[in-house]
Amino acid sequence: MNWERWARAAGVGFVVLTVIAFIVAGESPKVTDPTADVISYYDGDRGQVLVSALLFGLAVVLLLWFAAAIANQLRQSGEGRVGATVVAMGTAFVALQLTLVAVVASLAYSIAGDGDTGVVRAIFVLSVAIDSIAALPGAGFILAASVGLMRARAVPQWLSWGGFAVAASFALRSTTWASDGFWSPTGGFIFVVIAAGLLWILGTSVTLFLRAPSNIEAVERRRTGTIEG
Repeated sequence: MNWERWARAAGVGFVVLTVIAFIVAGESPKVTDPTADVISYYDGDRGQVLVSALLFGLAVVLLLWFAAAIANQLRQSGEGRVGATVVAMGTAFVALQLTLVAVVASLAYSIAGDGDTGVVRAIFVLSVAIDSIAALPGAGFILAASVGLMRARAVPQWLSWGGFAVAASFALRSTTWASDGFWSPTGGFIFVVIAAGLLWILGTSVTLFLRAPSNIEAVERRRTGTIEG
């Protein structure tokens, strides 16, 4: 089995599981919603929230595998420093997203059901803040990957330029601190960022998968690397 090829396809798996997780989660509360609505969602829809959290947790693990595949491609193309940045930023993003998954799962598992409105509100706001801050390493991951893949000529130029725009949107996501409306942490801009990010990852993953070396080429690369080492 060509593991290099399947590692490159991990981005597709991330997109698929993320979309399913969002569908399962349903309409989540906004920062402007009353605490009673937040409790109703996390306690009343407890099962679907926990399933959604599990699916998204699996998704971000696949994203980390995809980041490693990009880094490996860059290392083989002589862009090892950029590849290391991709792994570092991807790891930071995944760590924050897994923290978010744990917080959301905790709300659904028991905290919301206990009915302490102050605690529920505080933890809910914390989850929103974690998601907003996670956009910064997310921007760094996409930017580093786009720069490296452009230098390595591993993807079409338009895909790299698109990555720059997506990275900029992620960076802007970290500034969405309005109290309500489009620029609030749960406002409309977040859906623009999510859609853009998923499309870029999907396009990059499919492109790298189609351009992956065959089994014979992969073996030759490993032998060459061993000899040079």
